[in-house]
Amino acid sequence: MISRVVAQMLLAFTVTRILPVDPANLEWKLGIPTTPQALAAPLLSLTSTPVTLPMAGDRFLPPRKTDLSSYGVVTDAQSVFVADTQSGAALFAKNPDDVRSIGSITKLMTALVFLDTNPDLDSWVTILDDDYVGGAAVHVQFNDGIRLRDVLGASIVGSDNTATKALSRLSGLAPEEFIFAMNAKAKTLGMASSTFVEVTGIEAGNVSTARDLMMLLLEAKKSDVLDAYMTSPRLSVRHVSGVVTSMESTDILFDSLLNVDQYSITGGKTGYISEAGYCFVTTIDHDGDEVFVAVLGARSKLDRFNDAKALAVWAFNTFTWPKL
Repeated sequence: MISRVVAQMLLAFTVTRILPVDPANLEWKLGIPTTPQALAAPLLSLTSTPVTLPMAGDRFLPPRKTDLSSYGVVTDAQSVFVADTQSGAALFAKNPDDVRSIGSITKLMTALVFLDTNPDLDSWVTILDDDYVGGAAVHVQFNDGIRLRDVLGASIVGSDNTATKALSRLSGLAPEEFIFAMNAKAKTLGMASSTFVEVTGIEAGNVSTARDLMMLLLEAKKSDVLDAYMTSPRLSVRHVSGVVTSMESTDILFDSLLNVDQYSITGGKTGYISEAGYCFVTTIDHDGDEVFVAVLGARSKLDRFNDAKALAVWAFNTFTWPKL
């Protein structure tokens, strides 16, 4: 009891004048026993203000920081967020609540709304000239039959803008109805700082935060078909005419150390427009433990992947997950 009082006095009269630190974490670093709920509080990060976290659920305790000398990864990205996907505990954060353009990460929300219309993914559909959207490679043939599931796959794996716009049309919803549904779903998911104005991500008005995007990606992972596409390094689609088009995933980490041995990539999506910079969200599993990583506003295509890789490895090396 006396040691707890001493810790609180130290916090009140010294530490808070220099750096915002949660009392529970100070007690933890001083070796004072604390509760699992307190350990769900934000850990030290690069944010200028404390990070507000969701409390851990009854079933999942947050990981514990066991390398107390390590404070994170140096990154030039504008916003970064790393969290344990089971408990929701933040492990590292830099401007996680800044509202920013997100580019093609928008496609995850488009796919979720499209799937909410209960489409027949095995049906044959046609890509029309009016579906064309510039700004990215087109992996689908115009005026040629294609399975609807392959249109969805081209949108997620190849980040095909034209395929994504076709999904909106083929949903049966009017364009304004589809956008309304995207924003309504964002509210349902608790993405309070997110707004969508079009379906592909080419508009700067599609905005979110690094923290909000965790909710979006975790929701997308609940869909078997989206989970399969988000973890596919490549995809080939065959059209009625016999033409086969192949595409590589825009996520180059499939060929990295994060997808071998005890590591595996369990979801993700890239995004880029000039207003957003280079963006990337992903989930990485390591020996049964999983972290979410968001990197928004990186300087280059390679930087976003290098940052995500470094942050994931840092998290698994710095924290220890409780084994139930």
